[in-house]
Amino acid sequence: MKITDVSVHLVSYKLPVVWTNGMGTTTKKDEVLVFVHTDEGVTGIGVSYHGYAAKTIKALILNDLKPLVVGADPLEIQALWERMFAVTVHLGSAAVLAMSGIDTALWDILGKVSNQPLYKLLGGGGTAKVPAYVGCMTLGVQDIGLLVDEAVKWTDQGFRSLKLRGGAGLERDVAAVKAVREAVGSGVDISIDINARYSWPEAVRICRRLEPYDVYWVEDPFDYTIAWHQADLAKLAKLDLTPIASGGNIFTAMGFRNLLELGGVHYIQPDVVKCGGITPAIQIAHMASAQNIQVAPHTLAGLGQMANLHFSAAIPANVRNYLEWEPTTPNPMRETMLTNPIKVENGDLLLPDGPGLGTDLDMDVVAELSFIEGLPSRSSARGRQLYAAPISAAAQ
Repeated sequence: MKITDVSVHLVSYKLPVVWTNGMGTTTKKDEVLVFVHTDEGVTGIGVSYHGYAAKTIKALILNDLKPLVVGADPLEIQALWERMFAVTVHLGSAAVLAMSGIDTALWDILGKVSNQPLYKLLGGGGTAKVPAYVGCMTLGVQDIGLLVDEAVKWTDQGFRSLKLRGGAGLERDVAAVKAVREAVGSGVDISIDINARYSWPEAVRICRRLEPYDVYWVEDPFDYTIAWHQADLAKLAKLDLTPIASGGNIFTAMGFRNLLELGGVHYIQPDVVKCGGITPAIQIAHMASAQNIQVAPHTLAGLGQMANLHFSAAIPANVRNYLEWEPTTPNPMRETMLTNPIKVENGDLLLPDGPGLGTDLDMDVVAELSFIEGLPSRSSARGRQLYAAPISAAAQ
């Protein structure tokens, strides 16, 4: 079998309601869908994170990565990953995002030709379901009464873990966690994602002030991408305050090495569509298992969520934690674009039995989800403008 072509489709859909977090407001969702075609009629599907520059990621795939894989055996997955990385290493994280889609599509091909679901090819984890936490574009920065109503809605559906969005100021963040804790009780895990909004002193204060509310984790507390603050995370973790989660903005197994060895996190959050694909994601999970650090993958709704579900099921059981999940509706990327959408049962995500990723893509829906120009999010200038303005005004 030989790879004959690589193609890319950019898809978007407009959110029915503007979603707000500490970074700003979001009005749409993007996905970079990757197709790896072979001379035996088998096509693998994968997805790359858009990186807020979907057209750039598409160009990297078609101009820089495609020539490296066309003509190769698609089952030589590790060798192809190493080839792509070696040639594009100077392009940094953007190239890793681009690689993620091709690597995942190669694993999908392997599953299809062997007639096995991807999670079993990865070794399996002895499970047919993975517990989910409600995250992605849910539980955003909003009126606290509305936030409580949303939180109760999800727990009423059987979800046992919620992730709120923070970074909207210490007082607001603490008030939001307190209100949700009082509403859902002690049987629900509550986390908060700061979205890299706070300085070192603010991060210390928020972790200390959240202790009374039994917060499951505080995610990415520091300004700028957490990739530059791994040593600071370690300092924060050593204060023994609220547990820390990070890793959604770190790339490749090499990138996770310092995060793990410095001891700065209690939960790591690799994402298949961001860290370079299935190949490095499994390496990261095994590194975490050796150090007994919990793995709670980051993800976004769509095909990427399916890829991360297979990855989650193959994580060693001693460190397998929640997988991020977005239950909001309507969501065409989750509900109609996938021919076999993920099924949910009492807050758990059920593994598909089909070969590869266990789903194909409805190309009519892909065509309908034509790419929407522009950034998916509107920055709020470090969030400070957002903090100072009423949420209703900031979201207009």
